[in-house]
Amino acid sequence: MYAFSVIAALLSVVSASPAPVPDGTSGIPIPTIGPCTDSIKPHAHIIATPATTVVAGLQLSYDSATSGRATLTDNGFYSLWDFSNGGVGQKPDCAPTIIWLNIDPVATEYRPVYWNKTQITTNWSAGYGQDLVAKGTRAINAYNTTDTFIACKPLVSVVKKTPWYLFLLTSTTVPLASAPSLKGFDTKSCVKTRLTVEAI
Repeated sequence: MYAFSVIAALLSVVSASPAPVPDGTSGIPIPTIGPCTDSIKPHAHIIATPATTVVAGLQLSYDSATSGRATLTDNGFYSLWDFSNGGVGQKPDCAPTIIWLNIDPVATEYRPVYWNKTQITTNWSAGYGQDLVAKGTRAINAYNTTDTFIACKPLVSVVKKTPWYLFLLTSTTVPLASAPSLKGFDTKSCVKTRLTVEAI
């Protein structure tokens, strides 16, 4: 009877002990990383304004078919935004990669705006509830501070609902139809607009 009691006691101790793991250590609980909380942080669109333009209310987006050109569409980024270091960065929820809104540095009055994993443009002034402003530069291809963009449709489209492509408008007397950067775009469709980050 005594031997039976000892065996029963030993079995209860063994069953209560952590099971060994393959390297011989005891089964210490492994800490886990909690769920990403990005989805519950405030998100916002960047939208075309003012209300009087034909593109009003359309949202800043991305066209992967044209090397990341910035566009205006019905269904743009609803995102966390990073405005650090003079940038405008779009951060997908729980993703380590940010894509940055850049101004093409070419010498032209209508500068294409595009997305890239590298932050090249560092002269944006932006924040929630504010208009996007490109502060003036002193580089070789300098331009003055501006908050005005133009949005244009391409001459040829392979999709039913063509997005509007964005260009930064700088001081110019060059007609739209004569601008090299607008080659391939319907310059009669182009409209001036601003880009406003929704307030949160």
